[in-house]
Amino acid sequence: MRYLDEQNPTQFYVIGLSYKKTDAQTRGLFSIGPEQQIELLQQSKLKHSESTLLISTCNRTELYGFVNDPSILFDLLVTHSNGNLELLKEIAYVYKGTKAVNHLFKVACGLDSQIIGDFEVISQVKKSYEQSLEVKTSGVFLDRLINSVIQASRCLLYTSPSPRDRQ
Repeated sequence: MRYLDEQNPTQFYVIGLSYKKTDAQTRGLFSIGPEQQIELLQQSKLKHSESTLLISTCNRTELYGFVNDPSILFDLLVTHSNGNLELLKEIAYVYKGTKAVNHLFKVACGLDSQIIGDFEVISQVKKSYEQSLEVKTSGVFLDRLINSVIQASRCLLYTSPSPRDRQ
């Protein structure tokens, strides 16, 4: 698979921060409003990112992208938020390749949420993906990945026991 080949100089990365490691005030520094989200995605094309997806909610800010170096994603996030690079590098997680893919599945399926199984997260991922489509920062790999993530979240939704069944 070319997109996750370790020999390829361009790799799929995610950088982010979430409720697990940072408090709400710190997350707020890196929260990105709707207008800045569009600007960030547009600028990502200029920074040579093949595909970019931004998820910015009250509990997390994550930037996914195909880049030669994750510092490109760090710079994009800092440029369009109120946080600084030193703090971001201190608190952010960085995943590459299949670890980044696995992380997106966990996030979208609600397995990385404060409330495990929170199905609101998949709608946030869909909204972020729609934004990437609008700005044309989605490529073939990201399209297929998001479709797979949506299917996986549906499987969880339909196989999860109802509240009555849990009693």
